[in-house]
Amino acid sequence: MKFDHILFPVDFSDHSRGLNPEVEWLADRFDSRVTLMHVFEIPASWYGAGEASLINAECLRSFVVSQEELLNNYKLNVPENRIQRILAEGGPAWNITNWANEHGVDLIMMGTRGLGKIRGLLLGSVAAKVIHDATCPVWTNAMLRSKPRKPGDFRTVICAIDTTDEAVPLLRFADSLARELGAKVHIAHGVPEAETRPSRYLDFDLHAYLMDSAHVALSKLQREAGTEFPASIKASPIANAVSEAALEQNADLVIIGQGRAQQTFGRLRTHAYQIIRDAPCAVLSCLPARETVSIRETQATSQEEKEEHTLS
Repeated sequence: MKFDHILFPVDFSDHSRGLNPEVEWLADRFDSRVTLMHVFEIPASWYGAGEASLINAECLRSFVVSQEELLNNYKLNVPENRIQRILAEGGPAWNITNWANEHGVDLIMMGTRGLGKIRGLLLGSVAAKVIHDATCPVWTNAMLRSKPRKPGDFRTVICAIDTTDEAVPLLRFADSLARELGAKVHIAHGVPEAETRPSRYLDFDLHAYLMDSAHVALSKLQREAGTEFPASIKASPIANAVSEAALEQNADLVIIGQGRAQQTFGRLRTHAYQIIRDAPCAVLSCLPARETVSIRETQATSQEEKEEHTLS
């Protein structure tokens, strides 16, 4: 597992700049190329109402030049020959994911909130869309540290999994990355008591039974994945279980399945954004290997269909 090409979208906010040390650290660790990308949108108010625009070509050109200057002057402690700077106009989430998919990006690193109007939400809409749509891992950090991380400081990875077959490729991904970083892996899983409230009408402790079943299921998944990680199974909601485990283990990174709130990754995906918000460290959201392959095959098929349509 290597991150040869990192895409770092920036909006020049303090939160975006706060991610610099982690980008620099990973780029140094993997000798990565880094693409700095800034996506700007022309405010709708500039166009005025009706046919009359409030801006002219010169005003627009001046705005674009100012954005380009900000991007060119953005400081990142990575050798300049390994930095590429891309300026794009339009929807940020679409531009980021589309560019990443088309240019073989291995990792997207971005802030969870910035200059947008949605900073009051649990997770910025741009970050949420990128996490949902990207086919490569996405690194975010809602609790930015005040000093750069050193290779020797990276010790513990929390792998948050659900008891589904999709956990197997996620465990293997966590194992591969942890080996590259020289870290240990700890599994986190939650069994909320709220799910077992009907047990009060039964003659046995359903929650205890589900906790035991989770231990058995995790052991089976680990055997299939070829891993033997210690596990924390909490009697609490999933996001809380992950956050508690990260705090107990003083984790440097949490790995989760990418946040598609569909059935393919069970309950965990529906809690992905809350995990990112509450985690006391960086969170790496990734697609299980089999789903990544499926998405790329779909994209390839779609491209072939477009080419056939053009030829016809």
